[in-house]
Amino acid sequence: MAVEASHVTFFSPPNREMIYQGKACMYNDQLQPVYDFRTTDALPMNLSRKRSRDSSLYNQVPLSVQSVDHKGNGNEYTFLDGDISSQIYQQQLEVDRLIANHMLNVRTEIEQMRKRNTRRLITAVNEGIMKRLKTKEEEYVKIERLNVSLEEKVKSLNIENQILKESVQTNEATANALRNKLQLVLAHLQLQQHNNNNIDSTVSVDDVQSCCGSNYNMDNRQVEEEDDGYGGERKVKDIDNNDDCNRSRNRYGRINRWCRMCEREESCVLLLPCRHLCVCTLCVESISFCPVCNAIKSACVHVNLDGSS
Repeated sequence: MAVEASHVTFFSPPNREMIYQGKACMYNDQLQPVYDFRTTDALPMNLSRKRSRDSSLYNQVPLSVQSVDHKGNGNEYTFLDGDISSQIYQQQLEVDRLIANHMLNVRTEIEQMRKRNTRRLITAVNEGIMKRLKTKEEEYVKIERLNVSLEEKVKSLNIENQILKESVQTNEATANALRNKLQLVLAHLQLQQHNNNNIDSTVSVDDVQSCCGSNYNMDNRQVEEEDDGYGGERKVKDIDNNDDCNRSRNRYGRINRWCRMCEREESCVLLLPCRHLCVCTLCVESISFCPVCNAIKSACVHVNLDGSS
């Protein structure tokens, strides 16, 4: 709410005069003439045709406003033959006081509004900062939990790694022991094979036959030789004039003993421990027992019957 205060001049300047009339404005200034015309001072003068806002109030009461000069000391304003200067002054003071109070109230309201806005701004900033701090704290807690879980996982992995190392060392020790045992077994077999190969190669065929007598029982069979006429191999026939498919004589007069498994190759492998000479080098790898006595094969020895080597 704006209040406009009109400034009232209590004493007119030398060249101006204020005249109050019922239909005129409250304050009017008019230039005085150069000459002093005292007769016009007591007469009312219409200075303005503009109607004032408060003219209706003045129209209700007859006014008699005069400007009286008392011995040149100044003009006095009278209202119904009364002095209104003090009243005007009091009204002016009242208006100034109202304006001052209003300005003070406006300043107070503005200051309070500024303080409220400042508080709101500070509160909003604090809320934003607290939210960010809370978010950061939650992230920090999550990171701490993740670090703890990772540390536990690292510890478990270290324990598993240690267990695996111990297992690998145990397996290596077991493998080394098995390797040593295998080497010992191979060395023993090589030694045994070497000892078997050192058998006198000059043993006669009859002696060999006596060792393998269980293969062919010569006592129960009567044989006769037949020459093929070409100086090649001589076949042996039994008493029933049937060819013996298991043995024959070659061109050098030696007896060929055929393999009991394939019956196509010469028997040149001695099976142990039964000592049967009954299989060839091709069939010895595919059997685990002797085809003559069904004894389990533990080892085998290659026998050279040619005598040329």
